Amino acid sequence: MNGAAVSFFIYTALLGALGLWSYKLVERIPISKYEEEFYAAGRGLGGFIVALIIAAGLSSAGTFIAGPGMTYKHGFSWMYFNNFNIFINLLLLASVGIGVGIVARRVGATTYLDLFKARYESRAVVVLLAALVTFFLIPYMAAQFVGAARVTVQMTGLSYFPSLALGASVVLIYCVLGGMRGNAIAAVVQGVIITLGCLLLFIGTVRVAGGFEKATQILAKQDINLLSPTSGGAFSPLFALSLASMMGFFIVGMPHALLGSLVYKNTKALKRGIWIGGILLLIWNVCLCLSGALGRAINPGLAIADEIGPWLAMHVLPPFLGGIILAGVVAGIQTTVAAMAIIITSSIAKNLVAEFRADFSPEKAKLVSRLTMTGCISLSIILALFQPALIQWIILFSVGGLESATFGSLLLGMFWKRGNKWGAMASICSGMLVYTLSNTAIPTLRIGDAHPTLISVLISTAVFVLVSLATQGPSVTVLRTFWGRPQMDKQQVSASVPGGQIGAGVAGRFAPRDINTETWLKIRE
Repeated sequence: MNGAAVSFFIYTALLGALGLWSYKLVERIPISKYEEEFYAAGRGLGGFIVALIIAAGLSSAGTFIAGPGMTYKHGFSWMYFNNFNIFINLLLLASVGIGVGIVARRVGATTYLDLFKARYESRAVVVLLAALVTFFLIPYMAAQFVGAARVTVQMTGLSYFPSLALGASVVLIYCVLGGMRGNAIAAVVQGVIITLGCLLLFIGTVRVAGGFEKATQILAKQDINLLSPTSGGAFSPLFALSLASMMGFFIVGMPHALLGSLVYKNTKALKRGIWIGGILLLIWNVCLCLSGALGRAINPGLAIADEIGPWLAMHVLPPFLGGIILAGVVAGIQTTVAAMAIIITSSIAKNLVAEFRADFSPEKAKLVSRLTMTGCISLSIILALFQPALIQWIILFSVGGLESATFGSLLLGMFWKRGNKWGAMASICSGMLVYTLSNTAIPTLRIGDAHPTLISVLISTAVFVLVSLATQGPSVTVLRTFWGRPQMDKQQVSASVPGGQIGAGVAGRFAPRDINTETWLKIRE
């Protein structure tokens, strides 16, 4: 067994042990609080973990495998596109993070669909979104498992199937047993390994390539288009705009992106999650994408471009360090799978069941949650047996579908009082219809050569506004929940609470304890 395999198996054993530990922590929680613990980690996570849950959860194999693969195939152009997601923590937490955190505490929301249920009071919206989340995220998870298995093949010498089984078993242990708590504990270890691995890979690649100047000269001789920001015209500015929107502006519509907004402890943790996440994403994206592009100067003959990251890790550094790098790549992928597994499980085992069987006991809910998560992960493993050449296109398809369905109803739903369930239903259906047709029967629906997500999100958002204006507004309960003020006025609050802070005794469950009174009174205006 080589040094890389040794370091990887040490990492795997560590995650397994953390999974068992998190299981013991979750089992100590009273059954009445199990759902909040399993799906939201008791809503008590700090800034570093929140940053990792969002950054690593959204980066996935699209950053750690497909990112270097696409820059290897298309040159520096794809590096520009991939770097749009550096700002996802800011776009998520700064735009809806505070609002989601406040509302989640008001209504006791522990899942993604709890927010939609509270906002739109519609069974149809919950059922439809549960189906769409499952449909798009399971193949997304499968793509992650494919990337992780390819890394393990390169590192350990195992064949594809045992490598797939090894990576999946780790996720099953810490995710099924520990839920969000297990994911959070694993994320700490994974975040350190991911960051260390990215830095080591970049340094090793630059050293073996002979520096930037020499590597760039080699790439220019191979194909001058590898140095072009548009890959010699293959990617137009409009296509770049659509990718920037998908990986940046529209990311609010991704279900597992909101996990960080549901679980942060206080606004201090939220702010830390923004800047820590930005630094981590900058390191991961720049180091990996540059490594993929420069790697072509070292080995231009790879048949599968997605294998450039694992290949570099095994050839530009000593084996043990290479194992750390590849463990980091697998760690990032596993974090994404865990986040998506929690979203799918909560959609089915909590929200969907609650719509049709409100008398479900906590004990049964606990069992159903774990069985559902096991089933979803198992199904994605089965799909991963059919190996695609470039997993980036599967990832973009899933991301686009989810954003088309949910962006308008989620973002506008948090800030626009007039939005209602009819607008949400129409937005979801129109977004999916346009997205489906532009990907299949009517590709001319696209705006030029932009990705179909751009036109789908624009249309679905416009439909949300128009239908909401044409129908009756939301109920008084919704308005009070999302925009209502505490029962005490500003003077009473200031007089009752030292420093003007809203605590457990003021406004009840309506706000996190550390939100300033002035902010609380104005933020939902």
